[in-house]
Amino acid sequence: MEIAAHLAESFEIGWVTGWHEVARGAMGAIWRLETSAGVFAAKNLFWAQGDAASLQTEVAFRAACAEAGVRSPLPLVAVDGQYVVQVGDERWRMYEWVDGEVPHWQDAETAAWLAEQMAVIHALDWPGGSTEVVPWYHRVDVDWPSLFDAAETAQVEWAAALTKLHPRLDELTALVNTAPIGDQVWCHRDLRNANVLRSATRNYLVDWDNVGTLAPWRELGALLMHHLDQPKNLRQIIIAYRTAGGPANLDGPAGFATGVAISLNFLHGQASAALDVGLADEHRAFAARQVADLLISLPTLDLLEQAAGVVRST
Repeated sequence: MEIAAHLAESFEIGWVTGWHEVARGAMGAIWRLETSAGVFAAKNLFWAQGDAASLQTEVAFRAACAEAGVRSPLPLVAVDGQYVVQVGDERWRMYEWVDGEVPHWQDAETAAWLAEQMAVIHALDWPGGSTEVVPWYHRVDVDWPSLFDAAETAQVEWAAALTKLHPRLDELTALVNTAPIGDQVWCHRDLRNANVLRSATRNYLVDWDNVGTLAPWRELGALLMHHLDQPKNLRQIIIAYRTAGGPANLDGPAGFATGVAISLNFLHGQASAALDVGLADEHRAFAARQVADLLISLPTLDLLEQAAGVVRST
């Protein structure tokens, strides 16, 4: 409870009455902090995420989106004016608590709601930050054969499955690296069902840590990645986006370039983490589970073409 007490004091939110972990992802874990002042969400940041200036930009962008109607939990600021608090070797952020459950990753209604929020954000064309082409969303610069060799040397259970995907990994990498950048606007950049909290009456969009600029069609294509083999879902999501005033269109498989880039870069990052004997066991185990899931979900070029056709005809 030492961490909880430190956070409660740093954010001036009373004294601690309850503290437990409720969820974790690749970048951090969420804890429920109950105090005499109410309930709050504390996020433990596993890796460094942005400097003070970028955090201020993120907070300002989220606030602009909230004013436009995109519901999300309010980030709290510590008494020293910072949004990140250092507790020992760990970094923490604090948010208001909102009740809700994370929908299934393929739930089409949730994805359609996200498409509506995306349309609002894209139409906002927020002027408060500069544009920057971040390689994570636009490039895949991975030495796949070296990763295959490392996995085989370590004799991990997913080594053979990874190596078997070599031709597909090369094709998808080429698709990403030849796609145009496009005209960028400020975006959430992590719109997926896992970042939605759904209650009986409303949804909330969480995890604004990755905000920045993208071409609108790139973010739209990334949202569709979990529905590529579901034409009905694709149509529902696209119609929701367009009805809400979304400006983007997808033109062929390259429309999914950012979604593919995220998948491939995440695969490389998680595989590398799983093989890193210097990481804590909990992080390596988490990474190995992510690799196993990614290896069975990577799309083929044919599937991307079919999905693009559905989008074009909707």
